[in-house]
Amino acid sequence: MAELSRLEIRALQVFEAVAAEGSLSAAASRLGVTQSAVSQTIAQIEEILGTKVLDRSRRPIRLTSAGIALRRDAHSVVEEMNRLLANAREADAANRPEIRVGMIDSYAATVGPAVVKEAIRQGHQVVLWAGLAYRHSQALLQRQLDLIVTSDALEDMDRLVRRPLFSEPFLVVLPAGRKEKIREGVIADIARQLPLVRFSTSSHYGALTERYLRRCGISAKRHLEIDASDVVLSMVAADLGWAITTPLVLLQSRSYLKDVCVLPIIGPPLTRTIYQVSRAGEYEETAEYFYQASRRVLESAVFPEIKNLLPDVGLKLQLS
Repeated sequence: MAELSRLEIRALQVFEAVAAEGSLSAAASRLGVTQSAVSQTIAQIEEILGTKVLDRSRRPIRLTSAGIALRRDAHSVVEEMNRLLANAREADAANRPEIRVGMIDSYAATVGPAVVKEAIRQGHQVVLWAGLAYRHSQALLQRQLDLIVTSDALEDMDRLVRRPLFSEPFLVVLPAGRKEKIREGVIADIARQLPLVRFSTSSHYGALTERYLRRCGISAKRHLEIDASDVVLSMVAADLGWAITTPLVLLQSRSYLKDVCVLPIIGPPLTRTIYQVSRAGEYEETAEYFYQASRRVLESAVFPEIKNLLPDVGLKLQLS
């Protein structure tokens, strides 16, 4: 019975489109279906009623007397069904619990808007925190957040589900005016010439780059330490030093790209992986939805934009 009811409402919608457009082909184009499907639906209606609802001998197609009577009430039936469905969806959305999501700022500013918009359109209620990874990690463990997008996989913690999204290489960023004097991303040479604009060492991002410098035996002059990635780029653009950053951060801070020079690191590579992390056994369906939505946005929108801004670097980006 439920299937029959659905078919009848859909049939009325098809009939309405044919009556409004005056042809089967125009109705099919409006509904995004084939002309054959429209013709079969009209035939089903006529079989149920036992009479013709369309006069196909005339162009444009006209309604028979039975068709005119059917259309008189079909519109109100379809409108009422649409209203009932909208009310049911609204009630369902109102009863869904909030999903509290934390995202590192570079991800929140680039991938986040499209993912959150899609989630809200699907009826999810989203509370979003954007900022440093270590704050989100603590909030997840203290149950203040339900899932986080982070570069810190929290490998030493149990009962967590870690979904890798993608990996990206770190890059050297210099003031544009230094391009002629510094042509290669040899960090040891750069560190001797310019002070390093550091990302806060209390963050996972900053700690990762500091460990890398120590492994390479490089002592970079301590100059500025900042906890917002777009501010790091603004300082480099102002010729206050150089920085180590990633394609996602550069996309977030694209307004500064004309004032900086981006070079690949020459030497041991440095990369970071972005994960979605959530608690095991909680919000599993919603967490999977956010993960798949993030992958769609990355592949269809974010990666192509990075490839356009940074052609050589963008080619190296792919989903995990």
